[in-house]
Amino acid sequence: MEIAMNMHPARRRNPQLAGRAVTALLCGTLTLAGVGCGMPRDVSLTWKLEPGADLVYRLSMRSESELPQSMGTSTMHMDTTQRWSVLEVDSDGNATVRITTEGVRMEIAGPMGTMTMDSADETRARSPLDEIRVMVGTSYSVVLDPRGALLGMSGIDEMLDALRARIPDPSARTMLDQMVSEEALRAQWRQGMLSLPGEAVGVGSTWENAFTLPLPLVGSMTVATSHELESLDEELAVIHSSGTMGLADDALGSSRIPMEFRDATIARTTRFDADRGLLLDAETTIALQTVMTVGDQETALEALTTVTVELVE
Repeated sequence: MEIAMNMHPARRRNPQLAGRAVTALLCGTLTLAGVGCGMPRDVSLTWKLEPGADLVYRLSMRSESELPQSMGTSTMHMDTTQRWSVLEVDSDGNATVRITTEGVRMEIAGPMGTMTMDSADETRARSPLDEIRVMVGTSYSVVLDPRGALLGMSGIDEMLDALRARIPDPSARTMLDQMVSEEALRAQWRQGMLSLPGEAVGVGSTWENAFTLPLPLVGSMTVATSHELESLDEELAVIHSSGTMGLADDALGSSRIPMEFRDATIARTTRFDADRGLLLDAETTIALQTVMTVGDQETALEALTTVTVELVE
């Protein structure tokens, strides 16, 4: 009773002030105890693949290019459905995953017309792209560490041998070798999958990575990206990435036509389930201007590529 009588009259008339004071005191006590009150928390972003698990991802790539000399626009759209079968996980958390292609759809459009191919449509008229159907049912294996980094691949040569045996057209074989070689698959993996940080992170935490990609007929291309944990809602982590691309030093000597990259940028948004340890989806946009010089003439090619990865099952 003495406490109530000695309180300032304003505090007696506004009990909310007293409640806020108690809340502030409680938060301060919890903070000192290391618990925190509304404090940002750190989370470990790691893959948690389990032996016997089956996941289905849909990969989509759409590329739009402005052709030189006002010739118009060329587009390429390819969808691939892949089943991930987790074969084993070792004591370090490294997972061996068999990746099987279950469906392919491709469309190429340009000034000369449109070509399409859908492995799910058996009644469609034949297309020059039909040879790509042979990819359905093929598989290879990868080894991933808990960060999603690619440690190894196997079964690529066997897969290529089986595909070549089904394709009589030499030009189609050449295209297939470029698309399904180990070098090409490693490049696709690095472009489409985010390498997670090695330590626990909180909202606002950043990390970086860089790698080199092969560039047919030119040499190689360097890619440098920075990543930031943008938000963490319950266990849903949203990561924003941005980066740049450039021709590696070896490209200058191996290219028959002098070229350079201008306005070469990468932007990506990734959603990762931290509790399940699974990638939910990611969208990467690559904007690229390539300038080639022949004699005194410069030709600029504009290209915009969007790559999406989505967990569908």
